[in-house]
Amino acid sequence: MYFSDWIWSLLISTAVCSHCSDFNIRGITDKRWEILRDLFCDNFLQERDLGASIAVYHQGNLVVDLSGGWFAESRNQFYDNDTLQLVFSTSKGLVATVVALYVQRGLLDYSEFVTKYWPEYGQHGKKNTMVTDILSHGSGLPDDWSIDERYLNWTTMIHILEQQTPIWPPGTVHSYQPYTYGSLAGEVVRRVDPQKRTFGQIVHDEIANKIDIEFYVGLPSEQQYRVSQHVLDLNVKIILTGPMLTPFNFLNEPRTHRAEISAVNGITNARSLAKLYASLIIDIDNGKHKRLIDEEIIQKATKPNTPQNEVESNTSSIPFGMGFMLFDEVFTSLALGTFGHYGNARLQSYFVFTCPL
Repeated sequence: MYFSDWIWSLLISTAVCSHCSDFNIRGITDKRWEILRDLFCDNFLQERDLGASIAVYHQGNLVVDLSGGWFAESRNQFYDNDTLQLVFSTSKGLVATVVALYVQRGLLDYSEFVTKYWPEYGQHGKKNTMVTDILSHGSGLPDDWSIDERYLNWTTMIHILEQQTPIWPPGTVHSYQPYTYGSLAGEVVRRVDPQKRTFGQIVHDEIANKIDIEFYVGLPSEQQYRVSQHVLDLNVKIILTGPMLTPFNFLNEPRTHRAEISAVNGITNARSLAKLYASLIIDIDNGKHKRLIDEEIIQKATKPNTPQNEVESNTSSIPFGMGFMLFDEVFTSLALGTFGHYGNARLQSYFVFTCPL
């Protein structure tokens, strides 16, 4: 870099930093990661976010944990490290983690038929569906990308899914299921859970409590005040009107937050998400918390299960493992071996949390 370029970069960085206090940028940043603080601040300078948080775990330890901006459009409360956020389809990575944990414990097998664990599912041409088909969006069941009150009741949705007929043979075509994925994978877990807990309770007991994070599937009503409502960018509002906004509005409602819609209504924060994914590949917090999933199971969970360059029937080509999105079209700028899950890209509330193996 030429000296003049270095001076220019320094001036830009100084200008960004001088405005950070205007956006309530707070938290920790390891000195090796200071550039992320500048980029995070610039996000608000460019008015890309109203409020947000970012967190990074590196080699098992937290090196970035920042929050900033405003909790709501009224701009009378800061978005801080106590704020919780609906993370839409990023929740699917949590579902995949719970399934992997139960595979590790010998309660589930990716290569088994679903009916081994959930006999009623085998009706109407679904008896040959395998667990891997559900996890990689290959169940063949229709999902019209709409969501309504039926999803507020787990049992109601399970009965609906049991009665459905695949629109193609299970395992032959992959088609992203934004909402029913969580009901399908979650019910398989519930059927083998020794304590017969709800999926949200399993998440609380076996994931959140084990590594000391906040990740709710079924938010306790007393925590609702901490949830920052999603606000659409004006440009998105112009594009998405009427029925296209229904899912967004429905998922913003407190009653929806209290339900267990595990594919899309996980509520958490950046620090907890970063910690969750770090715990999938390494012991974390100076060894305080042991790795959640061992290497053998992670290798199985992140093995590609969709044909290379396959164009799905309702999304672009995205390779899936056992519920995780894999390195390729989604994570092209990151290292080979990266896995994770984004959330709500259509509405520009975009989350990506990954970890290289």
